Amino acid sequence: MSTPDKSANKTKRIEGDYHEPEYISIVVSDPTRVDEYITYKITTTTTFPEYKEREFSVRRRYKEFVNLRDHLKQKLAEKPKAIKFGELYSLPGNNLSSLFGQGRFEPEFIEERRKGLEQFLNSVANHNYFRFIPLLHKFLQDQSLTLL
Repeated sequence: MSTPDKSANKTKRIEGDYHEPEYISIVVSDPTRVDEYITYKITTTTTFPEYKEREFSVRRRYKEFVNLRDHLKQKLAEKPKAIKFGELYSLPGNNLSSLFGQGRFEPEFIEERRKGLEQFLNSVANHNYFRFIPLLHKFLQDQSLTLL
């Protein structure tokens, strides 16, 4: 009894048939004090076609994250069915020390905020609705954009 040729069942791969999977990864790093606030370096690596480059970096301060989130929240209100793709992730909050004192410059507070900002950006950039919002693209790649 002969055994069937296993290679005959394999699909032939045509050159140029491979498509790189789409992904986006965002790292928030290098918190730097500028006068009375902290800026964070945002480095994005992506294959999403909505972006001009594959890797780029900008610097943003917390208030700009708040304004971006407000914009995304407004966009979600305009299209309530988009909630089926998931909630809008929260930003790390303030505490009394950060609001009324030098607490916002404490290393532990800065590190916790940095982690929360990174989680926020990765969640919205990978969200099936928010990932297509033009202001998010500008926020991540256009240093001249100011959301204050």
